[in-house]
Amino acid sequence: MAEVQLKKKIVLRRKEKPAEFTFTGLLKVKLLWKSSTDLDLCVFFTKKDGTPGGVFSSAFRQKKSDLGALDQFPYMLHKGDEPEPAEGGESVEQINVASLNEIDTANVVVLNYSKAVDGEEVNFAQDSGRVEIQSDSGDYFEVTIDSAEMGHVYHVCSIKNKDGENSVMNEGVVMDLGTAFEKIPGFSMICE
Repeated sequence: MAEVQLKKKIVLRRKEKPAEFTFTGLLKVKLLWKSSTDLDLCVFFTKKDGTPGGVFSSAFRQKKSDLGALDQFPYMLHKGDEPEPAEGGESVEQINVASLNEIDTANVVVLNYSKAVDGEEVNFAQDSGRVEIQSDSGDYFEVTIDSAEMGHVYHVCSIKNKDGENSVMNEGVVMDLGTAFEKIPGFSMICE
């Protein structure tokens, strides 16, 4: 009988060292939350040549191409926007990543869309949210989205690709739309 070992679940705390991981086929980035708030999962990135980009719900700009594609650049696909949780369950948004070969840094961002549009003050502590990152090689990372700081944008974590070696770092930074526009490459794609 073959010996099987399970990799442990890693919960990334604030500003710890980056956690390394590998994947060869598919990396799943999931946002899960329990409130009726309309949260949106986005991945904004910088290519190795410095060009910014992003994968996010097609509802922002009414372009299906914003969802991305797994078989061509950016090799990421947003699986769709689910604004309301199922009865007694969690809402889920997911972005699948087939390759990071052309990406230098990918930033996983959660946006409280409805509150941002309405200009309402908000924090993320009330939504019982988390981001899970699972590699096909068994790595599992979880980042809790629980900040009580006020803001519409939560920079959850960054994924760094250094010559095929991948690492994820908890960023845990809450910001307003203007700050996200200035600090997160590609965020401007969803702004007017």
